Amino acid sequence: MARSPHLRAQASRKLASATILTFAAMLITASAASAAGGVTVLTPSLNFGRAVLGSTNTVTKQVTLQNGTSSTLQLNSMQLTGAVSDFVPSFSNGTTCPTPEAGASAGVAPGASCTVTVTYTPSTLGPVSAQLNMTFCAAGETPCTPITTSDVSLAADGVNAETLTLSPTPLTFTATSLDTSSASQTVTLTNGPEEMSITGLSLGGAAPGDFVIGRDGCSGTDLAPGASCTFGVTFAPSQAGERDATVTVSGATVGNTYPTLALSGLGDGSNPDGTTGAGLPPTTTTTTTTPTTTTPTTTAVTLIPSGQPGATGSPGQVWLVTCKPLTSAQRRNGKTQQCTAKRVVGSVTFTAGAAKTRATISRGRVVYGTGSATSRGARGWQLVINARRALRSGMYTLTLRTGRGPARRVSLTLT
Repeated sequence: MARSPHLRAQASRKLASATILTFAAMLITASAASAAGGVTVLTPSLNFGRAVLGSTNTVTKQVTLQNGTSSTLQLNSMQLTGAVSDFVPSFSNGTTCPTPEAGASAGVAPGASCTVTVTYTPSTLGPVSAQLNMTFCAAGETPCTPITTSDVSLAADGVNAETLTLSPTPLTFTATSLDTSSASQTVTLTNGPEEMSITGLSLGGAAPGDFVIGRDGCSGTDLAPGASCTFGVTFAPSQAGERDATVTVSGATVGNTYPTLALSGLGDGSNPDGTTGAGLPPTTTTTTTTPTTTTPTTTAVTLIPSGQPGATGSPGQVWLVTCKPLTSAQRRNGKTQQCTAKRVVGSVTFTAGAAKTRATISRGRVVYGTGSATSRGARGWQLVINARRALRSGMYTLTLRTGRGPARRVSLTLT
């Protein structure tokens, strides 16, 4: 059936419209396919922290991106909004995302990652923020079909230089015997008028191993304006003579100067009481008798012998006496514990437990040594004895007393 010219023209317009719509849909589909997955920002926000105002106090961080498309991509452009005078994104200086200037063969492969460098140079006092947006194109594509990433949030805080003070300074310790520790001295760190984050305390200088930082109430704290924190320092000399070190405070504010505390102490090579070390024989065997079941089954005795008091003296010797535990049957049969003494070379450190007991080694009314005993639970006891007299072969009594409780006595035989 023939159609009128009017109907043919109307049908032609409908066909043309349908063709245009179909073509547009094809373009949209093709564009979506090339950008399938898009570019993922693996670091959607960067906090540059605090930095002192000034052109030399810069902080550099990197934005990491991943190509989620099926095409090789190049970084085409970057847009920064917000604090544009404080943040600078760079196409170089550590940026690994190739640009069109690198040639059509360069780019970020599908599934691969690259980084963009951003530098913070504080010029504004107080908190600042910005948004960074990056556009990628397929390598060699002309004209570029942009693939735009999500915004990356940037934040920082510009501050004035702050002053922290330490007191007392310098810190001096009196003469301390080798392999012993002095009493702890308290140091106070005081903040100025701005909030300050303290990240840590570190020992340095000539002999950092001879000093110990303890009771640290400063590391990891945010000091409010005018606030203070404290830490302790103990001197434990490993060598005789003058020993020096430093404690340095570190913080999170870039460009700020943090204080350093000078430490000094005198290592005393003589015994704690200025005595000549008498010592035990190089090989000594001891036996102990366990009178009651309440006495620990294992006894470790450390003897620190000394001689007659004097102004000076050579270091004493340290001996570790260990005893094998007895079984119930052995105790019933009257067996004695077999103990062996060994000389300890080098520094000896004893860690006290919760239960602390006084210990005395005596013969009759004569006291040969006093010290302390630390409970080791099922493993027995550890004793630290300062011998007042030379311990020779023979029978002794070890007395243990906790607080005001009853005394417990163990017979010792040195052979």
